[in-house]
Amino acid sequence: MPSIKLPCSTANMGAGFDSIGMALTLYNEIEFDVCESGLTIDVGETQGLFIADDDRNLIYRSIKRALEETKVPMPGLRIRQINRIPQTRGLGSSSACVVGGIIAANIISDGSLSTDDMISIAAEIEGHPDNILPTFVGGMTAGAIENGKVSYVHIDPPQKLKCCVFVPDFPLPTKKARAVLPKEVSLKDAVFNVSRAALMVGAMTQGRLDLVRTALKDRLHEPYRKDLIPGFDFIVSESEKNGALGCCLSGAGPTMIAFLDRDYRQFQQRMISEVKKLDHKWEVKLLDVCYEGATWDFNGGVL
Repeated sequence: MPSIKLPCSTANMGAGFDSIGMALTLYNEIEFDVCESGLTIDVGETQGLFIADDDRNLIYRSIKRALEETKVPMPGLRIRQINRIPQTRGLGSSSACVVGGIIAANIISDGSLSTDDMISIAAEIEGHPDNILPTFVGGMTAGAIENGKVSYVHIDPPQKLKCCVFVPDFPLPTKKARAVLPKEVSLKDAVFNVSRAALMVGAMTQGRLDLVRTALKDRLHEPYRKDLIPGFDFIVSESEKNGALGCCLSGAGPTMIAFLDRDYRQFQQRMISEVKKLDHKWEVKLLDVCYEGATWDFNGGVL
């Protein structure tokens, strides 16, 4: 039975709205079998949220879309999801489903799609590349879509970089998080973000982690979304007081992420104590950068 392992991802990384992302070491898995006909989907642990177990399932729909590109007929399928990435929390759970479905389609079609083909299909489904790119290729990525094609750079952040994610007990659907964003922004705010997004790419490329706090500052989405996240300002402030390089929303939130280069466990323990002061429950988890991205095993060998 082919199996696919897919890392979670943090998107935006402050100022890199819809363009910058990084893969982290928390994984979903997909197992599937091809059969003559029919569709069976075991959605596994759903964390209390609805996951379709029919042809509305995102993995299935992604397989179907990718197979349309290959002209290979849709076979019968048995799919099993193993869900470890929290859903509707800003850690790329939907991108993991999309990427996993497209990789499954590529296995079914005997590798007829290139990596660039798969990335373009995933970006078409997701609408932006900031989660799908790191899920595919690992590390940190900066990408843009032009004429349906994704152009991107891949960066391996410094090995000493770790991330501490703060995952709350409430969801924040992306649709709701996007609804609060303004339709227009000032030139001043646009320049503010462009400069800091560029700084983030340069800082990670050159290992200049001392620049991360400045590079994380944002004026395009966090000021509008933070009111949807009780405790936002407190977590940012306490993270920085306790030695984080910086702290921001992970994707659209509500998960928040702090970047660290030392005292990892000490930081985690301190922040576990601090978030207990908040009204909601927050899981405080240390994660490494996932440098390899999605991996898959077929008949005992990694393809």
